Amino acid sequence: MSRTNLLEKIKQAESSVSTEVEKAELEQISAKNRIPLDQEELISKERKSAERKSKIEIEAAMEEINGQKAIILKNGEKSNLGMKAKAEDRINAASQKFVDTFLESLS
Repeated sequence: MSRTNLLEKIKQAESSVSTEVEKAELEQISAKNRIPLDQEELISKERKSAERKSKIEIEAAMEEINGQKAIILKNGEKSNLGMKAKAEDRINAASQKFVDTFLESLS
């Protein structure tokens, strides 16, 4: 191999290596530029997952609250009916006593 051929091969190798280094640098820059996008995508996915989980938990809590509310209302209505019946009995007794007393006073 002549010296010229050898120099030509060295130049070609240097050019090839230089091109590969440039490609690697561009790839590294591209990868660094993708990092924030990848982070945002990951954060977005996790945020959506957390929102879905919290929505499910909130719905479950609301169902439980509504169930307890229905029980409280039912018990309250029952208690109110009992108090109303007692009050009506007392009113009737007081009315009857008033009428009896009034009739006695007339006689």
